[in-house]
Amino acid sequence: MTTALACGLPTLPSVVSPPMSHTPPPTHADMRACVRTELADLTAQGRLRVRPVIDSPDGRVIQLRAEGGRRKLVNWASNDYLGCANRRPVKNAASRELRRFGAGAGAARLLAGGLAVHRRLELRLARWLGTADALLTTTGFQANLAAVVALAGDPEDVVLLDRGCHASTYDGARLSAGTLLRFRHNDVEDLARQLERTAGARRRIVCVESVYSMDGDEAPVAAIHHLCRERGALLVVDEAHALGVLGPAGRGLCAEAGVVPDLLIGTCGKSFGSQGGFLAGDQELIELAVNRARSFIYSTAAVPAAIGAVLGALELLEANPGWPAELCAHAVALRAALRTAGWQVPEGRTPIIPLIVGSEDAALALALALREAGHHAPAIRPPTVPEGSCRLRLTLTLAHTEADRRRLVAALTLLKPAI
Repeated sequence: MTTALACGLPTLPSVVSPPMSHTPPPTHADMRACVRTELADLTAQGRLRVRPVIDSPDGRVIQLRAEGGRRKLVNWASNDYLGCANRRPVKNAASRELRRFGAGAGAARLLAGGLAVHRRLELRLARWLGTADALLTTTGFQANLAAVVALAGDPEDVVLLDRGCHASTYDGARLSAGTLLRFRHNDVEDLARQLERTAGARRRIVCVESVYSMDGDEAPVAAIHHLCRERGALLVVDEAHALGVLGPAGRGLCAEAGVVPDLLIGTCGKSFGSQGGFLAGDQELIELAVNRARSFIYSTAAVPAAIGAVLGALELLEANPGWPAELCAHAVALRAALRTAGWQVPEGRTPIIPLIVGSEDAALALALALREAGHHAPAIRPPTVPEGSCRLRLTLTLAHTEADRRRLVAALTLLKPAI
């Protein structure tokens, strides 16, 4: 019989009494009506999401299905920062592992899904990052779940999250046994106050991102690392948007700052142009994650082709260590051109470039007008970003040409008076 303890969960009462009520219980029809009401509310608010269908590989130009047929658009919504997904050496590396190991792993790693290619990539990532070991997960989302759930395994633990952290880190904190607290975005003094308040906790885990996904801004990782060491807290840094983009040869913002967090979280779905996630750190914490991280333990391992693609992308990045600096130089120039055109674009060097317009209607209208001009840049709205800060989130990649960047600026210059 499976117990809560065996699954790594805190024990709970075996019987939970429902609240007393004198009203009749809802019927199945009531439940479905509630769902329809919720969808109607989302539609009325203009927040009902739809799934775009793209009839081409992810790249600088995509074919998007739209009313009236397919539209060929320059793609400003991909996180494939180095353009690796369609580079021939990456596709060849994926094909080799597909032929060797088949289409799927067949099971979770701790059962029968731990293929040699998985372990090869873990050791390769650890060597590249300068850590003792690494642990692959099937997605980047699962990597953050794994880190937080593994570290905060007791009700006396506290997880302190920057308010700008990704949804996966929040979900990890909620699924963990610990208490979730938040501190103001990139505010080291507020974090210090929170650490002072929680000095009696069994274990404190501070979670930040090195580059934040919606604003493209950078965390003060050196100051946060120093504070965590001083106050006895563990530090988890999500480098999803920094690996391949910042630091020496693209090894991330922590490497640039000379910081070694307790756990470094990475993804294979951005600069490496593939799929998957990973944790990197010392042997003890990786072993703890192997034994306590439910998103690792209970998920089928990543498909071999995806792992092969990451190995191929790593080889390319090591052979082209100047790519990250080239990408950031293009990003700085594009930001400056957009500001000159009158758009509200923050200073920065990362390829995540938020074009902040404010209201949802304005963001949706701008996205539609830009699509008519031949560019794909979806509107970002609540709950992804706070009310009043709706935007287009432009992501620049090495695949974009100088002509692509010029045409984007020209289109947005013409559209600015209408917004």
